[in-house]
Amino acid sequence: MIKELFLAIILGALLGFGITGGFFAFQKTKGTSANINTTPTSVVSSTDNTQNNQQPTPTVAVGNFADSNLTVSTPKDNAIVSNSKITLTGSAPANSVIVITTLSKTYNTISNASGDFTASIELDSGINQIHITSIDSSDNQTESQLSITYSTAKI
Repeated sequence: MIKELFLAIILGALLGFGITGGFFAFQKTKGTSANINTTPTSVVSSTDNTQNNQQPTPTVAVGNFADSNLTVSTPKDNAIVSNSKITLTGSAPANSVIVITTLSKTYNTISNASGDFTASIELDSGINQIHITSIDSSDNQTESQLSITYSTAKI
């Protein structure tokens, strides 16, 4: 009987503090949101890059492996592997910097003159989202994503 009463008092206090804290947090955000300027402003430039001798703006192409100039030949997307260390191979524009990013690490390599690249990467247990970025000599950037599952379970 004493234990249940003690437990009810503690749960009631925690619930009361939670509601009170939520109320004060709501009031604080409500007070600061009134000071935010919600009027959008935009600046539009109508100058031509060729008239001002400016460098062209780098482009970013985001897409899947089939429709970009960045392709990954091995491993395939959504593959399941049993080794934590894999070799990523593919092709990109010649002499491009290849940046491979996983959740825990970032790897860098350079594609050769024919555009081929190879990189050994370490996978974490479970599903790994691998982000691959290619930056060519003209600073054009192409990005792709790959999902690889590392599992030691016998299938």
